Formats: sequence, structure tokens, C-alpha cells
Amino acid sequence: MVSPTKPESALEGNAPRRFGTSDFTRFLVLSGAAVWLLFGPEQVSDVNGELAEGWKATWKSTADAIALGLDAVALGLLAYASFAVFQRGVVVGTEEIRKVQPLWTDQSLQTSEIRRVHVPTTQDGLWLYTDPDGNPALTIGGGLEAPEELEELVIQSVPPAAKITGLGQEEEN
Repeated sequence: MVSPTKPESALEGNAPRRFGTSDFTRFLVLSGAAVWLLFGPEQVSDVNGELAEGWKATWKSTADAIALGLDAVALGLLAYASFAVFQRGVVVGTEEIRKVQPLWTDQSLQTSEIRRVHVPTTQDGLWLYTDPDGNPALTIGGGLEAPEELEELVIQSVPPAAKITGLGQEEEN
């Protein structure tokens, strides 16, 4: 509930911002799912040159059983990819940056611990370091909505002493 003394914009300014999967990435996954559902089961189940009855294939040989197993595995991976594409994202708060991944442990990093932010030149995303010379403590990949806004928000939330590297430049924040 919003208090009458505080404007709504003040509430939104302090709230964590969530960046979900981009529409293009969702389109690619769902298009792949549709194509597989239309053509995949018949092509994989047709092992002996005969058109099997889709999911009701009779198990005349081991090859038919393997084909049906491959269909089931592919369908499971397809279901996971479709679920994951709508659930993964990055939440940027005032004190924490959290990478949300379905069926995996969420990764988070306190913004006060960040010592360097690297913006890769060949791909979208950010690499956040707690040790400037070590491995990244948190990597944020591409395929998220509003990548420029995400980059700007993360860079604004890091401590003033943190280095910003990448894009052919190195500067102090």
C-alpha cells in the first residue's frame, strides 16, 4: 500500500528493477519448440523407414524404443527451455544484484563488494568482479530486455572506487 505522504515515483525509484528475457530470445525458443512439435516426433520415430504412429509407436525393435526415448528426452528439454526462457532474469536492487535462474541456485552479489565492472566488446552482458585481477564473481549474459538500461543501472549502483572497463576504454567511476 502506498502512503499518502509519499509519491508513487519515490516508491518505484527505490524498488528493485527486474530485467527478464528479451522478446527476441523468447521468440527463438518458442519458434524452435513449435517446429520440433510439428516435425520432430514423426521424424525421430520413423527409424525403420515406416511411419510410426507418433507417440503410439509399437516397439518392434530396440531402435523403436531408443527413438521413443529420444523423443521423450527432447520433449523434456524443450519443456525446460520454454519454462526457463520466461523465468530467468536479473534483479538490480540498491544493495544487491541477483541473477535468477530456474532449477539452479540464484547467484547474488552485494554492490558494495564490486571492484570492477567489465562490459564485453564482442557480446552483450556484464562481468562483475570483487577482485579486480581475479575471475568474475557474477556474469550477466545477453538475451535480456533493455541491455543498455541494465548496463547503466549496474554501473550507477557500484561503489565510486570501482573501475569500469571494456568498450575500448578504462575509466574510474
